Amino acid sequence: MTRTELSDMIALAERVAAVDEPAVLSTLFSSRGSTYRPLGAMMVSGPPPMVAGGVSGGCLEQYVARHGRSLTQYQPAAILSFDADPDAHDSGRPSLGCGGAIEVLVERFTADHLAFLRHLNAAHGADTFSTAACVVDASRPNSIRVRHFLLDQHSLTRDDTALEKLHQQSIATQQSRFGDLDSTRRALIHFIRPMTRLVILGAGDDVRPLCTLAHSLDWHVTVADRRARLATRQRFPDADSVIAGNWIGIVEEIVFTPHTAIVMMTHSLPDDIEILPLLAGKDFAYIGALGPAHRRRWLLEGVEKTANISEEFAMRLRGPIGLNLGDRTAIGIAVSIVAEILAEMNGRTPSPLSSQTTTGLRDEELIANG
Repeated sequence: MTRTELSDMIALAERVAAVDEPAVLSTLFSSRGSTYRPLGAMMVSGPPPMVAGGVSGGCLEQYVARHGRSLTQYQPAAILSFDADPDAHDSGRPSLGCGGAIEVLVERFTADHLAFLRHLNAAHGADTFSTAACVVDASRPNSIRVRHFLLDQHSLTRDDTALEKLHQQSIATQQSRFGDLDSTRRALIHFIRPMTRLVILGAGDDVRPLCTLAHSLDWHVTVADRRARLATRQRFPDADSVIAGNWIGIVEEIVFTPHTAIVMMTHSLPDDIEILPLLAGKDFAYIGALGPAHRRRWLLEGVEKTANISEEFAMRLRGPIGLNLGDRTAIGIAVSIVAEILAEMNGRTPSPLSSQTTTGLRDEELIANG
């Protein structure tokens, strides 16, 4: 899920509650094989066709909303199951086009759910990871009980070793996980990744598509330049922060985290020579300077004349930046830069999925049209 999806779900829930209409919270609780959305994907639905969020690629949403609304009239929660059965359409139940199988938990929406969504939304905007649990208890005949709660990343309820083990597996893999806790209880652990920050140093016209694209991914975007006429909110409405000033002051004002990507797009070698040493002690996951390979060499040679930077830091500086997609337009370059950052953040070596076999790939890594 993204912050935008969560904000949309919260807004819909508030709107439906204001007119005293029932709503349904749906959660992708378990999955097997290839599925479109990741574990923990959520959806809020009100009177048809009001839907925010999603639990599939679009093939299940209206069915889940309709049947979830019907089921939760008489019970607080229920489970809907879907797979790739080609005969499913004959019974009116849609099947998954991506070949996997999922379970969707549907619940009558309550004020507690709204509070939980608000906590998740805040967690998605944090600079450290978070976890949350959804525990389904089927110990009572013909009914299930559900609990949603946030988990502390350093400690957990020590009296529930099965839940703690699942929680630790989620942290170790940095993925949402589900599993059996005992004969009557199952749990989903939501793993909420830290917010990705993109720092763009330079505010030329070619920065604008990069800013917009990063914003569409729910990244926190900072655009900065010493030229105040370029670094303006009017030019970069999609940026979370726009800073103008001298480079020392700019770098001091920016928040850097281990999940920050830094892109130098000043088009000025003297500016980059001034900036680079200021970044040497900062946290980041990715750093690169726009321009060909010889410009990177000139940049490092220029820095050596005025400052000391470590060899390790210099080796981390990418240039040219982006993947070789063959498109030299501003938007094409933006796509290539974002693609390289995504690969780095996710620990991937970029290559076409169609050229890979499924050997060694986890099911959650395989994306198919839902």
